[in-house]
Amino acid sequence: MKLSESPKIALALITRHFNDPGLVLRFMENASKYGHRVDRVIVACSHSVSTSAVEAINKCVRLDVIQAHGDRSLSERLLAGGMSTHGIEELLEIPSMEIHGEVPYGAYRNAVLFHALLERLDHVIFFDSDVHPRVLMGVEQGTADFREVDFVGTHSSSLSKVGVAATTSDYSGYYIIPPMKFSGLEQLLLGLRKEKSLAYLEGCHRHNCLNLGQSDPVPPTPTHKPIGGNLGLDLRQPESLTAFYSTTYVFQGRCIMGRGEDTLLGRVISGSGATILDVGLPVFHDTYPGFPRAPDLRLEAIRTRFYRACLGWIGRNPFMTWFLDRAGELQVPFEEAIEQQRVGLQIGGARAAKAFDDPRFENLTQAFQASMADLPVAIHRYRRLMAGWSDFLRAFFPHRTLTHGPDPTDKDALSTSQSRWAGGVSPASSPFA
Repeated sequence: MKLSESPKIALALITRHFNDPGLVLRFMENASKYGHRVDRVIVACSHSVSTSAVEAINKCVRLDVIQAHGDRSLSERLLAGGMSTHGIEELLEIPSMEIHGEVPYGAYRNAVLFHALLERLDHVIFFDSDVHPRVLMGVEQGTADFREVDFVGTHSSSLSKVGVAATTSDYSGYYIIPPMKFSGLEQLLLGLRKEKSLAYLEGCHRHNCLNLGQSDPVPPTPTHKPIGGNLGLDLRQPESLTAFYSTTYVFQGRCIMGRGEDTLLGRVISGSGATILDVGLPVFHDTYPGFPRAPDLRLEAIRTRFYRACLGWIGRNPFMTWFLDRAGELQVPFEEAIEQQRVGLQIGGARAAKAFDDPRFENLTQAFQASMADLPVAIHRYRRLMAGWSDFLRAFFPHRTLTHGPDPTDKDALSTSQSRWAGGVSPASSPFA
């Protein structure tokens, strides 16, 4: 049952480098305008922090800056709370930081989640560095029309409803896939597991892939798809939540961060019986450089942004295909789904490279193979994280009933033929076994 008193609210930002206080101050000014008290701001960063940025924010609100990859003080706090050393290692380990100096998106959000839960906050509301607390209503003759919205109040009021564990909404602004039309687009989208976007992209000559808000408020509706950069969580029912998880893989000597940590969260929340509400708050996402000019794939900066998004989806897809297979939600056998993705990228990537005059897109099949090679490690890391999350809840919320989706500790083997896809890992040494 939700409490009646005003909730303690934290705003949360994840970033590699925290140098610009304006990223936070624009949301604090928005909260103040609508009469909301924010208990604190939590920033999880991995590489650098500006002292002047910290000082500017501390003048108006408490700021907790935390390391996205954990630190000794967090480990000591978890140990003092009753977690085992092994459970702490499972919860906090980030091999990609130790090896490549990179933190997965899920680990950034976990740093915020763990801290907010330990601080006994009620609501945490995430926003990303390229998101603004206003809705794009239109673009006329190169001029954007924005409407400021009650970001904190919209999320928090719905989070206070019984049974609601999370709130979210899509964005206004340009869609992550820029306007494009070429022979092979359908195959490319299938390979990226973005096939549901095909009908939308086929109309890009009309709307330029520009999403606009509505003039009238939209009533909240249940959804299964949270958006990480516009996401609220009710921390008073932690048993309905889970740790965020996203993958990494190495391609062409670079550590690639997989997308989709919010996708997995949505499935676990829904599986727990709790509700995610789409609160109809499409805040502006400044997706591509040059706004309000429409993204043009003839420009290298636009192609690079889209190419990196493709690599992120490719990092997500093998793991999510495995997850859906284990959850009984995959419509075809695992191997068939993987082969569909590979062929789609092979055909669609080659045709995209020709259409965009950019040979990088021919590499998407090789990127997929690299992501598949890391799938056994991704599954192993996921199982360890979920085991650590369970230990965390038992230590700090012992009277809660744990709820999960597919059992992350289930060691039943996938078929030997499935493990063959994972870079030739033998069944005996693979986490599939």
